[in-house]
Amino acid sequence: MTTGSNKADHYGSVIFRALIDYDTKEEKVEQKSLIIKTTPFVEGNQKEFLEGMNLFDTEIKMYNEVIPKFEKILSDEREHRRIGAKCLYASTNPHYALIFEDLGKQNYKTASNWGGSWEIGKIAVEKLAMWHAMSFKLVNEGDQDLQSFSKNVYSEDKLYESPMFKHGFPNFVEMLKKQSDLEIYVSKFEKLLSEDPKSKVKALYNFNINDNKANWVVLNHGDFHIKNLMFLEKVGGKVEDVLLVDYQLSIWGPAVIDLTYLVYTILDDESRITRRNEIIHHYFETFTETLQKIKFNGDFPKLTDLYKDFITYKDLEIFIFTTILPFITTFKANPVGDLEEIMQGNDFVKTFYENECFLEYSRKILPTLLHSGYLD
Repeated sequence: MTTGSNKADHYGSVIFRALIDYDTKEEKVEQKSLIIKTTPFVEGNQKEFLEGMNLFDTEIKMYNEVIPKFEKILSDEREHRRIGAKCLYASTNPHYALIFEDLGKQNYKTASNWGGSWEIGKIAVEKLAMWHAMSFKLVNEGDQDLQSFSKNVYSEDKLYESPMFKHGFPNFVEMLKKQSDLEIYVSKFEKLLSEDPKSKVKALYNFNINDNKANWVVLNHGDFHIKNLMFLEKVGGKVEDVLLVDYQLSIWGPAVIDLTYLVYTILDDESRITRRNEIIHHYFETFTETLQKIKFNGDFPKLTDLYKDFITYKDLEIFIFTTILPFITTFKANPVGDLEEIMQGNDFVKTFYENECFLEYSRKILPTLLHSGYLD
């Protein structure tokens, strides 16, 4: 048995790769590689933080109830594209555990670091649009089970007390004050900070409770970043397919939850600035085409509806930009350390805002955010 992921890739679980021997009906001994996913079992901050979060309950329900519905839709329409890994076993007692096929043996692999690209983003958004469209069809045709995914870790106070999320926005404001050419933005972000952006993000992730009026509502993957994708590459390194993994944060709510995550955690900096509208339009086209293929008979949402939701929930984008992107940029440039450090103190988190790549990106994107009304 060996470790199945890098330290900085996943915080909500412990993953192992196991090679097992088994006997066949023909009395032959064969081997199979499996991925085992379970809850953190070593006493410490990670285990304490995750207690009561129901991450595995969500993921097991996704594999037992939701994914089969999606697969049936695809099968009925003779659409053979895969969504994710096959779950072979799930248990809640005596321990939470999930056992999957090892996608690595099918030549799928994880991203080597947190660096994204246009190529990856484009194929990832196609798979995401398929996922969203199937959930949209199910709910709009009377299946209300998907709306039961009403909360995830972003719905909980505990998350916002961790150093990265508690101090991220203030750290960003302090960074602006230290850069003479960025001081013009200080008053804008101080005003945003005074309006408690964390509470607005938390309200979004309590979508059903707060009766938010979004235009484009789906079952979100909920944690749609590059480390939760598995890539199949052709000869020459071109990405042929991606599969989604890790459904612990799946949540019913505005589609901009996943799309904002994709823009900031899967696209590279240049594509995020210059091709943002293009990736959103590609999502819209794939979403619409999927609804047509799976014979959805209701009203199709409009692209303008999606852009309205981006403005309505702009606090999520500001939050990801000021809190999560600094972490991703730092770990992309220097993939060392682990998430345990981030969850324990602010000293390490502060170093994210000294990263030259993040400073350079901030200089490029802040005028766009200002001119688009995101800093109002």
